[in-house]
Amino acid sequence: AASQQLVIPVQTEYLAVKGLERMVSTLSMVNRSRKQALPYHIVPTLFDRRTQASMGTLRVLRDAYPETIWQGYIPVDTRLRDASRAGLTPSQFDGRSRGVIAYRALLKHLLAQNAVAQVA
Repeated sequence: AASQQLVIPVQTEYLAVKGLERMVSTLSMVNRSRKQALPYHIVPTLFDRRTQASMGTLRVLRDAYPETIWQGYIPVDTRLRDASRAGLTPSQFDGRSRGVIAYRALLKHLLAQNAVAQVA
C-alpha cells in the first residue's frame, strides 16, 4: 500500500473547513472502493487563540470530526517561518518553540496510534 494512514492539516479558518469537507467526502468515496478504510487524522494548524475565527473554527472541527481530529493543534509560530528563511529545520532553529513542541506532540500521538493499530 502506498499509505497506511493520512494526516490532513487544516488551517483554523472557515474556508479551510469547507475544503476539508470536500476532502473527507472524496476520502469516503475512495474508502468504499477499498477492502480496508484508510484511517485519517485531522490536524488543526495555524491556530491563533487570540482570534475568534480560530477559536470558533477549532470548535467546529472538534464537533464535526470528534473521532478523527487530533485534540492538540499547531499554533501560529513565527519561529517556524524564521527557520525556513534561515534554511534550517524548526528543531535546529529553535527546538523549544511552541510550534516545534506542538509538532513533537503530534508525532508522539501518531506513533501511539500506529502502535495501537499494529497490535489490533
